[in-house]
Amino acid sequence: MKRSRFTEEQIVKMLREADRTSVAAVSMANGVSEQSIYTWSKQYGGMAIDEVRRPRQLEQENARLKKVLAECVLEIEVLKEIAAKSGERACSSSAGCAGKATGSVGASSVQAAQSRTLSVALSQPDGAEG
Repeated sequence: MKRSRFTEEQIVKMLREADRTSVAAVSMANGVSEQSIYTWSKQYGGMAIDEVRRPRQLEQENARLKKVLAECVLEIEVLKEIAAKSGERACSSSAGCAGKATGSVGASSVQAAQSRTLSVALSQPDGAEG
């Protein structure tokens, strides 16, 4: 997709200016065609500058949350592997090891790690990256 040389905020300002004066004067002053002004008017019609910024902020927050989720899932997988390996070592050292007991210990440690990871992710402020 072609990148515009104007930000959304600049476009909205031009549209507000075009509301007060003629489209031809605004297009000539900013070096764009009148058709661009009309196209932007359809796209950004009655939006304020804050309304134009909001989708970009949501995209950034969504990307940050996806990153946090991916890190949590990775940590959970690592903890599951560690729990499985520590359970194998415990069983190999004793002859009478029951599989159910080892599984419950591994599951509880994984659940504890998940809750710690989730509490850390939730306690971070909105702007902080983890």
